[in-house]
Amino acid sequence: MMYSLDEIGLIPAVTSSIKHRADVNPFYGRKLPIFVAPMTCLIDSKNWETFYHSKVIPIWPIRDANNKERAMPNSLLFGWTAMTVEEFKWAFKEHNASTDVPECYYKILIDCANGNMEQLFSLVKSAKAEYGRALSVMIGNIANPETYIECCKAGVDYVRVGIGGGSGCTTSVQTGIHASMPWILEGIKEVKKEVCRYMPLTKVVADGGITNSSRAIKCLALGADYVMMGKAFAECKEGGTATVRFYNKDHKYPDEFTAQHLYYGQSSKEGQLDRFGKIKANPEGTAVWVDVTTTLDEFTTKFEAALRSAMSYCGAKTLDDFIGKVKYEYMSPDEFKAYNK
Repeated sequence: MMYSLDEIGLIPAVTSSIKHRADVNPFYGRKLPIFVAPMTCLIDSKNWETFYHSKVIPIWPIRDANNKERAMPNSLLFGWTAMTVEEFKWAFKEHNASTDVPECYYKILIDCANGNMEQLFSLVKSAKAEYGRALSVMIGNIANPETYIECCKAGVDYVRVGIGGGSGCTTSVQTGIHASMPWILEGIKEVKKEVCRYMPLTKVVADGGITNSSRAIKCLALGADYVMMGKAFAECKEGGTATVRFYNKDHKYPDEFTAQHLYYGQSSKEGQLDRFGKIKANPEGTAVWVDVTTTLDEFTTKFEAALRSAMSYCGAKTLDDFIGKVKYEYMSPDEFKAYNK
């Protein structure tokens, strides 16, 4: 049976040796385990550097070839960038990008709707064989735990898991294809037991519907190495490429305005126009206005504090001690009411 992230609660360790949250390290290097979703409604040349130098990991989104912001800023070539399958094929198979670069210089997300395609694994395997450690590749999304094995076989470095869970995505309601995040993460955890003995493991990125720190932390506890978040950054002052201001809804304070960012998935009508300059396929997403309620620094500071606290409850000093190693239980509807204050 599939359950949502909101229907489970994490169980603390029997005892924890951690005396203070400062003893906990919730970072990979200098970054929290968070990717910023490669959405054109979130990232552009005006805010890229702000995200790049923050505690999270942005991915430069795909844009229409005629868009002047098509390429990632040259001064920041060590960041992640998204490509279509055809763009990746051209750059790393037909064009032969330079290999005279530092380790993992190229960090590419092949951003497509169906991460289960055989051609995707063949392409990644071929490119990785040629470029080796100079190329780091993320693919997805997938919603079948068995597909994780194919990712490991192909040498995929990161895979996004989850289909239809995003607040701006309507894939599930249109197609019926869906996998709840707890179900897919538990499934991959079981599959890992089969492959960990004889091949390198692909990093798991939980993606879809992770709108707050609680859901993100639960994903990590259930086995995700990273989470990918979109709407949470649309709520940040720095996180939108389109803004509107309007009067307070209840009109009690007519002189006060609330800022909003337009938020939409990349498969929506708006997203397809940004990516391709036209609508290529049936839209599988919506556009909504999201209230701006925080700043990027405030969000990352609060997230770090929440993750440190959760890890200290569970006796985990590092992310390796925490990820996939926390017990949880399901909550009844009445218990969820008590939980969701």
